[in-house]
Amino acid sequence: MATIEKLKDIVLENDSASYNLSYKNIDTLIGEIKPNTIITIGARPGMGKTTFLNNVIINLLNNYNLPTLYISLDSSKEKLISDLASISNKSVKELQNNDYNLYISTNCFNISDLEKLLEENEDIKVLAIDYIQLLSGKNTFTSMADSYSDILSRLKVMAEKYNLVILLTSQLSRNVELRMDKEPQIKDLGKTSALEEVSDIIMFLYHEDYYIKESKNKLTEVIVAKNRYGKTGITYLNYKENKYID
Repeated sequence: MATIEKLKDIVLENDSASYNLSYKNIDTLIGEIKPNTIITIGARPGMGKTTFLNNVIINLLNNYNLPTLYISLDSSKEKLISDLASISNKSVKELQNNDYNLYISTNCFNISDLEKLLEENEDIKVLAIDYIQLLSGKNTFTSMADSYSDILSRLKVMAEKYNLVILLTSQLSRNVELRMDKEPQIKDLGKTSALEEVSDIIMFLYHEDYYIKESKNKLTEVIVAKNRYGKTGITYLNYKENKYID
C-alpha cells in the first residue's frame, strides 16, 4: 500500500553509509556508492566480467563485510568458491574460515524466488547476480524484452525496499562483433535495454587485444558509460592471476 510522510518526519536511513570498490581510478570516476544503487557490469563473453565482479565482492567483504547475497547462475558453488579463494590469496578452507558475511545461491533462477530470499533475509545489504539474462520472470509476457523489463523493475523495487547495493553482470548483444569499433556502447545492452533505465551506474569491460591480436595493449579498459552520481569516462586495470589490479 502506498504511503505519504511529512517532510520533517522522514527518517533518512543509511544516510551516512557509502562504499567504494577499492579501485582508485574507478572510485574517482563513479564516486562513493550509496545504498539503493544498481550497478551493471556489461561485456561480451571472454572479457572477464564474472572475474571482475568476484574481485569487487572480495573488496567489499574485506572493507565492510556487509551481508552479501551472491546469486551465481553461471558457475558451480565449487568453482565460485575456488575463484574467490584465489582472489583472496587463500585456500578454500581458509576462505570458508574467514568469517565473510557471504551467502551463495546457484539455483535461484526466478525473480519471485529471489524476492522470497530477500524477504526471509532482510539483513542482506549487497546483492550480486551473475548474470542477469539467466534470471527468469513470469511466463505471461509475449517478448523477452517485456520479461526483462519486469524483472528489472522488480529489482529496482527491491533495491529501494531493502536499501541494497545491487551488482549485475550482463551479456552484450552480438552486434558488437559486427562493428569496426568493438568498444561496448549502451545500445549493446540489446534486449535488456531496460538496464539503461534502472541502472545508476553502467560499466563495460573491453580488451583491445581480444580483437586485435597484434595489439600490445594488454590492459582491461573499464568504460563508465552511465553514472547518476559522478563522472563518466574510461580507466584501465591490469589483470594477473585471476585478479584485477589498479
